[in-house]
Amino acid sequence: MRPALIAVDLDGTLLADDKSIPPTNQAAVDRAAELGIPFVIATGRPPRWLGAIDGLRGAYRLVVACNGAAIYDLPANTLVWQARMDPEVVLAAIEALRAAIPGITFGVENSFDFGCEAGSPIEQFEDWGAWSGPIAEIVATCQPIVKVLGFHKDFKSDELIQLAKPVIGDSMSLTHASMGEPFGLLELTAAGVSKATGLAQVCAGLGIPASQVAAFGDMPNDLAMLGWAGMPFIMEHSHPDVLASGFPSAGANSSGGVGATVLELLA
Repeated sequence: MRPALIAVDLDGTLLADDKSIPPTNQAAVDRAAELGIPFVIATGRPPRWLGAIDGLRGAYRLVVACNGAAIYDLPANTLVWQARMDPEVVLAAIEALRAAIPGITFGVENSFDFGCEAGSPIEQFEDWGAWSGPIAEIVATCQPIVKVLGFHKDFKSDELIQLAKPVIGDSMSLTHASMGEPFGLLELTAAGVSKATGLAQVCAGLGIPASQVAAFGDMPNDLAMLGWAGMPFIMEHSHPDVLASGFPSAGANSSGGVGATVLELLA
């Protein structure tokens, strides 16, 4: 069945390893646009980090960003919706995680700005964010909060998630999308928020049911979206938890696996 909407993760999925867009993927977006089928970007990236798709033609104007915590109108440079996190809940979670995982540091995202504690490993990247300082000041300043990041120099992301799960419980959504970084990373959004809930909002506005959505992803933060969509596909190099889902493979990201699969679906 030809999908009525296509939802695609960015890093490790639509983007090649060098962050370029393979020609086959652009051809698939072009074909979807010709047929009037929305091609939706669904990413963990915040709007301020969407420069990777500056050259992408034909994608649907609404982007599901911040793991579903924000819906962003790309051409209008406007937030359409965001799942705000209660600052008191954020500070309580940070305090509990710090007690359970010594050495963890935190950052706070409000879609367009980011701040983190001084000494966080994210600071090694030139485009990491806006400022560093005490976390209480950042939480008070970086409003409205849509995502909290936790970093650890001594644990990989999977290890960090397992340590955080019993602390967070159902109070927030906990996930990650990192395997290659030299530090562990966890991502927190408001309870119940995921790429699936963000994408469901976009689809509801278009009158498209989940059964008619094709979705592509490779990391744990994609699992909720893949489980929600009627036509899920994963990348051949996906995180072990994603591979364990048993969803069909779209091949490799760097060779345009998403594009090749989409073109087959749209034939």
